[in-house]
Amino acid sequence: MANELQRQAYLSALGIENYMPRMILPFAPPSVVCELPISVAAQEPSLLQDKFAPTSLSPITLTPLAAPVGNSVASEILADVAPVKKLTVPINAASILDQFETKKAPVIEPFALSLWRPAPGFLIVDSRNSSLALPTELLLNNLLRTFLPTIKPDLREEVMRWPMIENRFVSRTADDARNELQTWLAVENELRPINRLWLMGDNAARYLLDAEIKPADVYWQEHVLNSTGTGVNSLRAIILPSLVELLQQPRLKAHFWASVK
Repeated sequence: MANELQRQAYLSALGIENYMPRMILPFAPPSVVCELPISVAAQEPSLLQDKFAPTSLSPITLTPLAAPVGNSVASEILADVAPVKKLTVPINAASILDQFETKKAPVIEPFALSLWRPAPGFLIVDSRNSSLALPTELLLNNLLRTFLPTIKPDLREEVMRWPMIENRFVSRTADDARNELQTWLAVENELRPINRLWLMGDNAARYLLDAEIKPADVYWQEHVLNSTGTGVNSLRAIILPSLVELLQQPRLKAHFWASVK
């Protein structure tokens, strides 16, 4: 190649640093040392190619190879196993937050229950309402004197508040209250076996019965409670209105006597 600059450009494009011909062709002109300018090395390759491009190049015709036998069958197989492109779903901040946001159960307000043990094996759980100054203990005393005529009932009241442990980091859902109170009842039954149980009012029945039972639908009825969770010991509880409801609606006392007798 007589044009040394053009030869150096081709060798540089091919990544060849040093080139030495093995033989000299006959009638070839003698090689002349070419001094390359310093600015040529600093120029972009595209500029060098444009500057030292050959004036005329004969086009090269590529003859396609014959298709191998069974190429169409292979193409069909590859087309079947080709991965299916997933549909692109727009991603935004709202969709990301929806994925990480968990729907929490509603928090219930703290409440209190009144406990009485008028006789051995007899437990009364009443839904306490301290905001109303009503003579609930006097009503309970009259009811028990009629229900237990031969026994002097013990009317020492115990107040059980929920949550039992004040901790703002603990969740306070209906399931939490139900699990905690049912566990308490199971332990109470183990320590002091219960053979008669009154659940009076909404809170007493709602959290000591199963979650699917509505207290208002089972008033005046008797339910079997599995206090231990293993089926070994079972409690029979009568679901009754609270003492406050009996005072506010005296006509309910007739249903009360029909249920407890």
